[in-house]
Amino acid sequence: MINAQQTSIDAYYSLINLSGKRKEVYDAINSLETACNLDIAYYLKWSINRITPRVKELRELDLVEEDRRAKTFRTGKTVIYWKIK
Repeated sequence: MINAQQTSIDAYYSLINLSGKRKEVYDAINSLETACNLDIAYYLKWSINRITPRVKELRELDLVEEDRRAKTFRTGKTVIYWKIK
């Protein structure tokens, strides 16, 4: 029998049920390894307004977490970089 924490099990089932825009954003973060919302927007060629809500949903599903806060070369502003849990 595999001994896994319930949060890990819940995250696994959340991942299986990902579809549409959430899945595309999840896959983008996974491909980029760590990315801010603007990086994801450039990667997917989407507006930032389509990215931000999807990242929030992925955080609520406990699939994505903050990696660090740093200045992005794109704007020079400090942003949050996300990574897959």
